[in-house]
Amino acid sequence: MLIGLAVLVSLLLLGLVYEQVSRHKDAKRSRTGEMMEMGTYRLHVTDVGHGDPTVVIIHGAGDCSYSWMPIQKELSKFTRVITYDRAGMGSSDAGPEPTPEHTIRELRNLLDKTEAPAPYVLVGHSLGGLIARLYALKYPHQVAGLVFLDSTHEFLKDDVKFKQGFAFVGFMLKVQRLLSPFGIPRFFGNILGILPMYTHEHSYYKQQLSAEEYMQWKGMFYSIIARKTAQAEFKGAWAHLEAAANLLNNSTENPQFGDLPIAVLNNPGFGEEWTEMQKELASRSTNHIHKISDRKGHSLQMPRPEYVMEAIHHVVKQVQERNSGTLAESYKEYKQLKI
Repeated sequence: MLIGLAVLVSLLLLGLVYEQVSRHKDAKRSRTGEMMEMGTYRLHVTDVGHGDPTVVIIHGAGDCSYSWMPIQKELSKFTRVITYDRAGMGSSDAGPEPTPEHTIRELRNLLDKTEAPAPYVLVGHSLGGLIARLYALKYPHQVAGLVFLDSTHEFLKDDVKFKQGFAFVGFMLKVQRLLSPFGIPRFFGNILGILPMYTHEHSYYKQQLSAEEYMQWKGMFYSIIARKTAQAEFKGAWAHLEAAANLLNNSTENPQFGDLPIAVLNNPGFGEEWTEMQKELASRSTNHIHKISDRKGHSLQMPRPEYVMEAIHHVVKQVQERNSGTLAESYKEYKQLKI
């Protein structure tokens, strides 16, 4: 009994040292972009490339902009692209609770500070898709196109299985946060190659990154699960769902996005019902495309970056051909066509 206890304590102490040394190494790694003052906290922002329209990438819950490095590089070859980490995620400082009001205001303030001219093409992954929709509906004069990648759908608001799944993810994040100081999640990731949120994706992503970039990304992953914000984001997803569902139910526009250029891409791993929801999301504009990836993985930019680039290219080209027509203008033009 005493020997077993001594071994356990020794392993925990060894894990504690391993984690602290690893965090010190992670902190010394170079970072992309810059830290932008947002009043009481700072956001990590990367703003590269030139051209119109500006593409703004909004990452999913529990994720960060480091999951988009190859996509950002490719996009920057032909237009301006902005990625950022929401408060408490990635390299950003901790900030206010991730409510819908805060995430929308945070994005608006960020874009104002970058002085990137509107209108924008918003690329939203998972929870980021909800944020993109809420932003577009609040600021229709600022958005000219939308790309949704496995976007969380309003119909899930009352889905029991989805609620249970989100609750399980939140529980696992809490467990990982409690184990993090002892280096256990890092051991599973570095030694056993197990990264829970990227089961199907991380081997594909590793192929797209340099050795240093891969270590940056993994360091961000371990940093995120060591903090409380990821769990708070999954919890806050319900408030975003409620807000988006209310806007959909009370919308006076039909379809919701007129003829705004929209591209929707989803992974096949969530089943037919999920795919049908993504088709419904695409149908909210008369000017849309929808494609299903041939590889599983929720973080679609990792297993199929070419599909994601194709979707973004399509919307950017549409926006350029329409001379950057906004959602507000789309409503007017669509109504005139119906008369």
